Amino acid sequence: MSPASPLHLPKNVSRRDILKLSLAGAGITALGPLGRFCAPASAAPQNLKRMIVINMFGGCDTLNMVIPVSLSSYSSRRTSAAGSVAVDTSGVPALGGPFATQLYKLHPSLPRIRALYDEGSVAFVQRVGYPSANLSHFESQDIFSTGVRNGFGPLGVSPSGWIARYANDNAPTSMGAVGLGVGRLLDFIGGGTNPLLVSSLGAFNISGTASNSTNARLHRSQYAKEMIQRYSGAGLNQQSRDALDQAYTLTSAVQTALASYTTAVSWANTSLSQRMRDAAVLIEGGFETRIFYTGYGGFDTHSSQGQSTGALPSLFTQLDDAVGAFAQDMKNRGVWNDIAIVVITEFGRRNYVNGSAGTDHGHGFCALVIGGAVTGGSYGPDLTNQDLNAEHLAYAVDFRSIYKHILGEHLAADPAPVFPEPLTIETNLQIV
Repeated sequence: MSPASPLHLPKNVSRRDILKLSLAGAGITALGPLGRFCAPASAAPQNLKRMIVINMFGGCDTLNMVIPVSLSSYSSRRTSAAGSVAVDTSGVPALGGPFATQLYKLHPSLPRIRALYDEGSVAFVQRVGYPSANLSHFESQDIFSTGVRNGFGPLGVSPSGWIARYANDNAPTSMGAVGLGVGRLLDFIGGGTNPLLVSSLGAFNISGTASNSTNARLHRSQYAKEMIQRYSGAGLNQQSRDALDQAYTLTSAVQTALASYTTAVSWANTSLSQRMRDAAVLIEGGFETRIFYTGYGGFDTHSSQGQSTGALPSLFTQLDDAVGAFAQDMKNRGVWNDIAIVVITEFGRRNYVNGSAGTDHGHGFCALVIGGAVTGGSYGPDLTNQDLNAEHLAYAVDFRSIYKHILGEHLAADPAPVFPEPLTIETNLQIV
């Protein structure tokens, strides 16, 4: 077949058939129908303010992340005959700053985040949650995903995720908001846009031959685009053809950015570090992404939680490696001051150790907000012995108020349509 020959696909071919035959299942099929074309990548970091959400799935015990060392109830409630989850922080310096009246220390597995705190780039917000605690993983995750606590009916808003609502008004293309390695989260569902959801950038490519080199992928992409452009049969309408054409163009741009990415930073070989590396690739590649969403699991530590070593400290090391490498990479590229990272979880845990050297489901937790755009320090009420003597931490800062501050003050977006439910508790988080 010569390059100029007309192509005749079967008359009964469907758009789904083309997607299944031509595109990587983990990549382009996640886009859905593409209604608006993406702006071309600039191949250099754009001067855009960006928000990155890292979700610690499973309910992180943040009392062992930001540790209230001056409270006697911390150690007494975390130690029993069955075991202890109280962290020995005797060699760890206390956090300084003008905000905290109690003494806090970061877990010893977080040295890079500690260094960022000392630079003034880390804020921690105590007792984050929402009204009427729900201790179910699934229910609480849904509340965080939708950003609505009392149902959509009274609001007159169609059910949707908060990122989908943000994208409606602020990120109309598929690259405006990107999910990395988190599947099809409810945060992205609903609305009129199709945010890009991929397992990894490496999986976002054109498949079809045994060779998977960069040149082979780009060659397949170009040939597929030529096929689509020359196709004149009746089985594929213009909208489907345009969607496929855009999908191939986007895939080529992403793969070019991935192949072109160079860095002096060493990335850990963990899922979270590789997902944060993917975010760095898209930022360096000049894509218009304003919100990245990623995360990792394992925080449901009902047993063998660990103190300075063990399951939870290992997870903290993964967070520290990923955030530390990403921060250094952004600093090297001169865009660290455009970054705000929010580290969340669906709920905190009980204040006391259980019978299996772990902690059970609780509610309020400590959120981290990290970036060159962040005014560091301690926000929300300081913890007290009375707080720790309760079953679990009661919420005092609505998690949506953190998002609202970042959307409004950092991304210059109107947060009202994104979080339409009135909030009774706000935060005084400072961010630019």
